Amino acid sequence: MLDKSWKNKLILLLSLVILFLVWALAWMGRDEFQNAHEDDDKATVVDHSPAPPNTVLIDEEAQKQTGISVEPLQAATYSATQNFTGVVLDMRALVEARQRLQSLSAQLTAAQAQLLQRRNDVARTQGLYDEGRNASQRDLEAARAALATQEQHELALQAEIRSAIDGVRMQWGDTFAQRLGDKDGLVARVISHQVEIVQFAMPYGSRPEKQLWRVDVSNSGLAQGVPAVWIGGTSQSQPGLQGSNWLLSAPNTGAGAGTRVRVLSQQGKSQNGVLVPSSAMIRFAGKNWVYVKTQAERFERIALPVDRPLGEGFFTDALQTHDLIVSSGAQLLLSEEFRFQIKNENQD
Repeated sequence: MLDKSWKNKLILLLSLVILFLVWALAWMGRDEFQNAHEDDDKATVVDHSPAPPNTVLIDEEAQKQTGISVEPLQAATYSATQNFTGVVLDMRALVEARQRLQSLSAQLTAAQAQLLQRRNDVARTQGLYDEGRNASQRDLEAARAALATQEQHELALQAEIRSAIDGVRMQWGDTFAQRLGDKDGLVARVISHQVEIVQFAMPYGSRPEKQLWRVDVSNSGLAQGVPAVWIGGTSQSQPGLQGSNWLLSAPNTGAGAGTRVRVLSQQGKSQNGVLVPSSAMIRFAGKNWVYVKTQAERFERIALPVDRPLGEGFFTDALQTHDLIVSSGAQLLLSEEFRFQIKNENQD
């Protein structure tokens, strides 16, 4: 009975020794693991005191090794815009109307020359008849009949020309009607494919002639498109365009007839600021952010609203042209920022 009690005590003692050795080994391993991570931290980050919120501290050598680069911001101006749906028009009907007008105009020129000749014939025949020389009553009546026929022909051609112009006016508006026959006007530029005509709709009562216009063929929502010139109203309708319909001319982009485009109106006084490229932005916690280099080894994370798109980025007046924005490596800075926050919390 005594031997059995001694054996139990020996087993208990050995168990305690084993537990102590396991604990000692774990404690020593923990110190070595922590020291190894501290060595890694020193390789990439300067041994500064804890950084303020939204701030990262990284030495210059680590910036080079990780490919973090910065660039100054470009000055930019911004005007509030409204978007409307537009469509590139098929201009073949206008081309045909111009060709018809040119043909009628040539016929009218010839008819007017004939009319002048007929009037001279009547005057000459009348003179001969009055003098009793080689002109009978029948000759005079024939000359007068030919003159009347030619006058009717000229009037008919003039009516056809007015009809052609009125047709253009009803479909395309006064600007096209008034310049239909010009050699170097708007219609000529359309026919030579120098410009495209875009139709769009605005709410009734709008005043488009008081605004600046642009046309975005890409329909990307970010691109600002090309400058456009307001032409005037049109009575023709297009599917999907509700409201008062208007026409713009824009430089030829190669978009085919029927292409849907985004029409932008620039309103209000222009604002001065800078353009932040989209490549510099990161998304975190439901917001858009950029990192700005404020010192040689210091980067601050700044929230950037994206309600003012401009070109290949966004406009802001919260930054200046001398600010250095992180153009490459912003996501790495975000990871580094929160890695150090976790480390500091663990040390606390």
